[in-house]
Amino acid sequence: MAGPPSKKIISTLSGETLTARDLATCYTPLEWLNDEVINAYLALIIDYMRRTNNNSGRNDRPRFHAFNSFFFSNLRDKGYDSVRRWATRAKIGGEALLSVDTVFVPIHDKSHWTLIVLKPCDRTIEHFDSLGGLNKRHVDLIKMWLRGELGGKFVEEDWEVLPSLSPRQDNGSDCGVFLLSTAKAVAINLEPQSYGAPDSPLLRRKIVVELMNGGLDGDFVPTEVPGYEYREVPIQGRGVKL
Repeated sequence: MAGPPSKKIISTLSGETLTARDLATCYTPLEWLNDEVINAYLALIIDYMRRTNNNSGRNDRPRFHAFNSFFFSNLRDKGYDSVRRWATRAKIGGEALLSVDTVFVPIHDKSHWTLIVLKPCDRTIEHFDSLGGLNKRHVDLIKMWLRGELGGKFVEEDWEVLPSLSPRQDNGSDCGVFLLSTAKAVAINLEPQSYGAPDSPLLRRKIVVELMNGGLDGDFVPTEVPGYEYREVPIQGRGVKL
């Protein structure tokens, strides 16, 4: 990291480049994570979920997906037509969406990152905001997208908006870190509220080192988290571990 900001450090799973400047938004305390880091790390999480659930074959219909950070801004600013083909290109469009286990939707709105987690198989929508609260407008936009994808198969009463229970940041800079850490917690069935603001410096370093490792594998398989007792408990309709 001592080199120039433009130095290429990582090639992402999609073949794009992360520079020292990109990674500095993560490992530097109180910096805002940029889109490149958000998108690259969510791709690692999806890769892990697909591999560990026998869903990584070339001909497998994806059961796990993360839209990139421009999906929601297009949906919000330009309407459904601007993202009409995004799900189809990801092979989860139309009625196929109802067979998908998890969809992550990163949201960047007014300099703040939040995360929506869709569980189409369970018909649930969950909004994680590390500043607290539930943004009804964000949820309504996701419902609009679901209606566009599913047509008559979308019955709003069948979809449950789960309580917005997110760990809280204690500054104005760590929202991106909380977005990625919550997505990882959901991926490995760890209750997101098992971590909090004091963990942020470590979480930032973990994100960088896992990006540099190229995946959640090898020494970075998230099978155990030191300091936490694992036990299955039903919370908000999903099995989680504490």
